[in-house]
Amino acid sequence: MRAGAAATLLLAMLALAPAWAAPDDERAPGAPAPAQVAGLWCGTGPLHEFSLEIAQSAEAVEGKLRRKQRERLVSGRVAGNTVVTETHQKVGGLVLEAVGDQLHVTGGSGPLALLRGQAFARARGDSCTG
Repeated sequence: MRAGAAATLLLAMLALAPAWAAPDDERAPGAPAPAQVAGLWCGTGPLHEFSLEIAQSAEAVEGKLRRKQRERLVSGRVAGNTVVTETHQKVGGLVLEAVGDQLHVTGGSGPLALLRGQAFARARGDSCTG
């Protein structure tokens, strides 16, 4: 094959590449559907001053972890019942397990590792007070 024909074929293949790629939210065959964790979650027990607000699109999650007047942005992925947030240099990351109307902190890194063993409960309204 001539160099010009090979280059044309390569360009044509690259133009079609997005059609070959699986969408970000496509699961492996047999993988469990991601837990639905979107919404407002309120800290329980020692976390009573915390709230976690999550927006979800398939496996991708973004949200805000709040305590009093402080707010930290979090993002990550859901696989089955497990939510893993990305590790940020100052804040760390969280590993949460969705069990009914609770998110249990099962792991973490950085300062957020101290939350292990605690839980968030799904809010019953549009705030965590009251």
